[in-house]
Amino acid sequence: MRHIKHAFCLSLVTLGLTACGGGGGKSTSVAASSMAPGSVAASSVIASSAPASSTPASSVAPSSVAAPSSTPASSIAPPSSFAASSSSAAATLVNLSVTSGWRGNGDGNSGITYSSDGVSFTAAGDNLGAVTDIAAPIQLEDAVFTMIVKVSSEFKSSGASLQPFAQIKGGAWAGEWDCWAGNDLFTAGSDVTITCTIAEADKKFDQTANDVQIGVQAKGTPTGVVTIKSASVTLKQKASNSSGASSSAASAYSANVNSLRELATFPIGVAVSNTDSPSYNILTNASEKTLVEKHFDQMTAGNIMKMSYLQPSQGNFTFTNADAFVDYAKSKNINIHGHALVWHSDYQVPNFMKNWSGSAADFLTALETHITNVVDHYEAKDNLVSWDVVNEALTDGTPSNFRTTDSTFYVKSGNSAVYIERAFKAARAANAGVKLYYNDYNIEQNNSKTNKMIEMVTDFQARSIPIDGIGFQMHVCLNYPTATTIAAAMKKVVDKGLMVKITELDVAINQPYCDNYPANKISAFTQTVALAQKKRYCEIVKAYLDTVPANLRGGISVWGTTNANTWLDDLYRTQFDNQKISWPLLFDSSYNDKPALRGFADALQGTACSNL
Repeated sequence: MRHIKHAFCLSLVTLGLTACGGGGGKSTSVAASSMAPGSVAASSVIASSAPASSTPASSVAPSSVAAPSSTPASSIAPPSSFAASSSSAAATLVNLSVTSGWRGNGDGNSGITYSSDGVSFTAAGDNLGAVTDIAAPIQLEDAVFTMIVKVSSEFKSSGASLQPFAQIKGGAWAGEWDCWAGNDLFTAGSDVTITCTIAEADKKFDQTANDVQIGVQAKGTPTGVVTIKSASVTLKQKASNSSGASSSAASAYSANVNSLRELATFPIGVAVSNTDSPSYNILTNASEKTLVEKHFDQMTAGNIMKMSYLQPSQGNFTFTNADAFVDYAKSKNINIHGHALVWHSDYQVPNFMKNWSGSAADFLTALETHITNVVDHYEAKDNLVSWDVVNEALTDGTPSNFRTTDSTFYVKSGNSAVYIERAFKAARAANAGVKLYYNDYNIEQNNSKTNKMIEMVTDFQARSIPIDGIGFQMHVCLNYPTATTIAAAMKKVVDKGLMVKITELDVAINQPYCDNYPANKISAFTQTVALAQKKRYCEIVKAYLDTVPANLRGGISVWGTTNANTWLDDLYRTQFDNQKISWPLLFDSSYNDKPALRGFADALQGTACSNL
């Protein structure tokens, strides 16, 4: 999966709904503010999700129960922004003392010290930090805690980062681990404000029985000192209706769509997370399950069916997690689109392939062995109906060509693109009935890359290389490319008699490489913006229906369930000043409908696309 970029595309090296070749969740870092970090107000940022390696350690609670989540809550305006009946009371601000009540956190912590600046800890290792308690009863779901911190020159030079977090004390020590402040935020000796929203999908902080501890810990290989100069918690605003009674349900927007999948005669799919993004794991997150089972009849695993997951070392195939995912889907009559057998991105290529020292012929045999084993294994499951065989093998720019030095597969195949056709042949030999796709980003722009893709498949067809269709990732912006351009690109594939599948659809409200960002930056997800996105989704789906005949429709899949788990805010954290402002999906961060869902349904039902 990939993002739109006119010149080139950046690779992600994180877990979760990773774009640029696919993904299923993601890790984000806090982006630097657009203003000087020495100014507290100017450098205020929203902490986002920690990299997958950042399992926190607490001196109070075992770290084994605090698996890192992949994505922070979105900063989308709540659904009540569309509901005239709702009003909000003033938020409650809880200021926390920095002169008492803190303690060191993490094994081997030397403790904390107080000074006129606040409370400090020595960041002498990963997971070391400082925490303080908030006594029960306290309702912290959707609360925001804010810290003004200062780091020493040693800490800045070490390259370490900070992770704000919260934990419910006692029992399983449930926590909020989705927040992250990267080293790029900090200037030695200057104040920076970091914030973290407590927004867990399972609403685990909706409790009042236990005390809660909040704090911050160093991540990486830190040295030096971190000082917390102030800390506060802003509790969630309480919505009320006109009678004064509390009402959260009254504020939720409804798209009046009972089931998206029931409106189509082709697959309606969604990318989901598994063990690669624990907080959004489709197998354990009840909200994810409810949403997916209601609206979708196909799923794509963001990460766990890629090569590095299924064969981490040569001959060592590990199907356990992927099997659980596929089996769950089968139990719900949901099909699987496999993603992806071959993808060049460095973090998804097993080391044994990256470090291959044998012949090109033997490398191609090893590649075929991987594909044969994986495709054959999932043929037996019955519900895996299609594969992205090769993902993103073409370059951006004019002219477009095959990736060379940045692709292990090209280099180890003897500096040749022959691996692509060999992959398709191996997949077909392993399963005669599964649909085989070439998948790429930006090809919907009807550009040089589109033409190179058509050149490749024309050659394949002339030489009887098996290929059934083309996957258009379709990571588009609110205005670019036009629906007419998208239709023209799809028409080129239709004219080759190939199936067309939209594999990774999302519509970014903000994106650094189109729609004249940041000059036209949209800072709030207002009703006007939401309705513009509704129309855009409708126009894209309509272009698909108008261009692709029924027999060539491979389906449409969106890349993620909710705004809380989108890869875009991760990838563009620096350009977005760590604001969660892509808002690209059909559901908000609380699993509520967005108008975009209505727009998707309108196109399926033949209703005119509008921003009303």
